Amino acid sequence: MKITFRIQYRTVWGESLCVLLSQNHIQHTVEMTTRNGEEWTGKAEFDFHPSEPICYRYAVSRQGTLVRQEFGAIPHSFYPGNLQQQHYLVEDCWRDLPQDAYRYTSAFNNAYTPEQPSRLSDNTGRCITFRALCPGLSTHGQRLGLIGSCAALGSWEYCRPLRMKEVQPNVWHLTLDASSLEYPFEYKFVAIHEETGAVEKWETRPNRIFPLQPLQRGETYLPMETEVFFDDAPQRIAGCAIPVFSLRSEGSCGVGDFGDLKLLTDWADETGQKAIQILPINDTTMSGTWTDSYPYNSISIYAFHPMYIDLRQLPPLKDKKAAEAFEKARIEVNSLPMMDYEKANKLKMDYLRKAYQMEGKKVLASEDFLNFFRHNEEWLQPYAAFCYLRDSYGTPDFNHWPKYSTYDADEIARLCTPENKAYTKIAFYYYLQYQLHVQLLTVSTYARAKGILLKGDIPIGISRSSVEAWVEPHYFHLNGQAGAPPDAFSVNGQNWGFPTYNWEVMEKDNYRWWRRRFSKMAEYFTAYRIDHILGFFRIWEIPDHSVHGLLGQFSPSLPLSMDEIRSFGLNLDRDFMTQPFINDKVLEEVFGAQSEYVRQRFITPNGKGGYALLPEYDTQR
Repeated sequence: MKITFRIQYRTVWGESLCVLLSQNHIQHTVEMTTRNGEEWTGKAEFDFHPSEPICYRYAVSRQGTLVRQEFGAIPHSFYPGNLQQQHYLVEDCWRDLPQDAYRYTSAFNNAYTPEQPSRLSDNTGRCITFRALCPGLSTHGQRLGLIGSCAALGSWEYCRPLRMKEVQPNVWHLTLDASSLEYPFEYKFVAIHEETGAVEKWETRPNRIFPLQPLQRGETYLPMETEVFFDDAPQRIAGCAIPVFSLRSEGSCGVGDFGDLKLLTDWADETGQKAIQILPINDTTMSGTWTDSYPYNSISIYAFHPMYIDLRQLPPLKDKKAAEAFEKARIEVNSLPMMDYEKANKLKMDYLRKAYQMEGKKVLASEDFLNFFRHNEEWLQPYAAFCYLRDSYGTPDFNHWPKYSTYDADEIARLCTPENKAYTKIAFYYYLQYQLHVQLLTVSTYARAKGILLKGDIPIGISRSSVEAWVEPHYFHLNGQAGAPPDAFSVNGQNWGFPTYNWEVMEKDNYRWWRRRFSKMAEYFTAYRIDHILGFFRIWEIPDHSVHGLLGQFSPSLPLSMDEIRSFGLNLDRDFMTQPFINDKVLEEVFGAQSEYVRQRFITPNGKGGYALLPEYDTQR
């Protein structure tokens, strides 16, 4: 099978174009040639499977190294068809993201079922394949069609358009017998009723014109993929944003859980809403007190908070007295006018430990759990070990642990072996995360079936006392703090306390840390919000010896020269404006009778009629 690619693309000196093809995970690279640096041609000859799509992207190389390629989730594609077609002539243009690219994501295409492309009679072995991108038709019970000026295209009769097939989400194909067409012809893409096939919407642009294209036997011509637009109002959906912990229902245990999130999904469906956004749900357990309640300071970017387990989905306790006592306590904590974080979590954890004792061995031996463990072992084992050591040493700050303060994968693997006496306590956290996984996945599947977009939340920062800081410290600047500069909201700026990212190190493995994080979130959510997205491009970085955000700077940042600063009208005296200003008058005003004690203890003369702080006190902290 031969393929000839033709594309117009202007390159600069030293650059060349190539095509990156794939079919069934088999990769091919086709080098292209040019006559004038703008019109490129590439020819390939491979044995392709006729029923599988060929996907490809254009890329630019410089001295044999790829420097950029078409961006976006949707590659170009076509189906080889039958074995009679021996040569495919492909006209193309460089395409990055289509307009309204979000509409091509899985969040808006949950009900999509791939179809085999439409292929009308091709007995002559001469074909034309039309390819188009058009999102959102299925929402209105419509499909994409083609209609035109010749009899084979329906002669513009609204009831005779040709039906195209959706071979990928919002990607439509139709192959015609070239000999059945009368050249030149005019045509348009139309939206047709899914059942009757009648035209309901016409393109609002002028008619497209197809000139004569002589083809040899066995050739298929593919004109440029095109984006199709109809005169539709912008798509809008309604939804709600809410923390899971606030979804407390009559059957909850003092706090909203994943069972309540499913109830919210029913309510959203009944009220015509199409999106639910939640706050972060990661485990924040550090001290077991109310100070753990901040959802943006988690101990793991993967593990979920145990308080979100719906106890109603677990087997009831076999001990009747214990079950009755729990039910009484549950009703009490669930009826409080305000959530009691500490009481609710303690009660749930007590129940979960009893449930683990009752069914833990059976659950951990199940094939479903073993599959879950194999898929998540990379983060699950360090997390469970971290929780065990946190409980054992009474602190999540691993720097103060008498043992295991520096992460060693082999040591932790030995700690987590079933033969180790600590295994039962460690495996308890496997059990919790498995239950959370099963319950959230159930809600996610349920929401998808109802066409509701479930949107998660990814905090930009990680805690200094987290599994990630312990296991992968090389990814972070642990001597820095993220925050925000002074503004009307906070005159001293904000200091969030999170370490900043070492992007240079992350780049070396192609940002594997982030790709793993996003992939994990995508198991459950059809979309997610990235808290403080600006942090991917620049961050307000504060030294670790500072308290307020006031003393930070943007990283990366573009500095101003002294002359530039003066050009704005500020005659900068560097020492006067950047160092603490301390003289005898200030000391007397601030400290009064204790000023002499301050002179002796904290400061030293600077030789300029004032004082400087001693080095051990020369930080804001």
